[in-house]
Amino acid sequence: MSLDMGVVPSGAELSRATTVALLGRLFGDDDEDLTEGVAKGEFAELVWEGDRASTQWSVSAGRTGVSEIVVSVADAYPKRPPGVYRAELARVVDLLQELARRHGATFVVEEQDLTGASLNAVLDLIAPGSIGPRGSEVYEGPSEESDEDFLRRYLTAGDQRLAPLAGAPIPLDFSRASLGPLWEWAVGFLQLRADDAPKDRISLDNGSTIRRPRGADLPMWYGRTTMLSPHNWSDESLRMLDAVTWYLAETVRRAAPGVDWQVGHSRPIDENEGQPVLAGSTGRQYEPIGDVLSWLIGKVYYLRSPNPDRPSPPPTGADLIERFDFAVQRTTGAPA
Repeated sequence: MSLDMGVVPSGAELSRATTVALLGRLFGDDDEDLTEGVAKGEFAELVWEGDRASTQWSVSAGRTGVSEIVVSVADAYPKRPPGVYRAELARVVDLLQELARRHGATFVVEEQDLTGASLNAVLDLIAPGSIGPRGSEVYEGPSEESDEDFLRRYLTAGDQRLAPLAGAPIPLDFSRASLGPLWEWAVGFLQLRADDAPKDRISLDNGSTIRRPRGADLPMWYGRTTMLSPHNWSDESLRMLDAVTWYLAETVRRAAPGVDWQVGHSRPIDENEGQPVLAGSTGRQYEPIGDVLSWLIGKVYYLRSPNPDRPSPPPTGADLIERFDFAVQRTTGAPA
């Protein structure tokens, strides 16, 4: 027996670029069914099989973007441990919910509007007989540290996290002009982790599952959400990304009057919830870590692992400057 869930735009179509980027987390960045263009009125069919869950995806093309996403989910191996099914469904639901949040769209399950529902509430509805993942996975319950305490700890460590930038060939003066040369230099330190490096599968309290490199030296924010779990980058790379992200955020804060750090909150809860964010007069938040991981790392990935069939533009210093301009305008409403 299967059930259908999906995302329906509430106004404008879903951005094709954002949809492809998010679905790439599940299907991989080079899945041809995902990345090939689809004509208006047609749809791409995708299949993702887990150890227990089986999903069929229909991604319909609109005029310029995506007009609808429908996912049929079935329990292909019901005799396997129930926690596995819940963990796999969590990956699918979490992705669909993020697509809906980013586009202000509607998340539906069996034609029921569940926009804004918590991940666990949805999982309890669609898999009531499942339990939290156990066995080969490690379960991490809720941290006793509050989001406010984490923010204070994150800010206190700010000077320390700049250490990887000590050899940068420019003055670290927190100026917009320094961002381009800094990123061009930093890219040279970003390397992929070996594919066979041991990793643990971690089940978070919200039902989602991440991979954590075993015995690695990870930034303090690693694993707080599925987005903040870039397991395919080496320890040195993660330290450099942490440093560049902090430098970018502090450059924004110093350039934008009235912008300061706070705990991210929004309704409905989105990927910024509980994370260190910058906010100013617009009331809109800028989450620097997720922004860097979403917008800058893709080009570097293809620089390290090129696809000859789909050449990707190389990273440039302008990429980091663009993120600065975006952050300033988002938090102040004025161009950088």
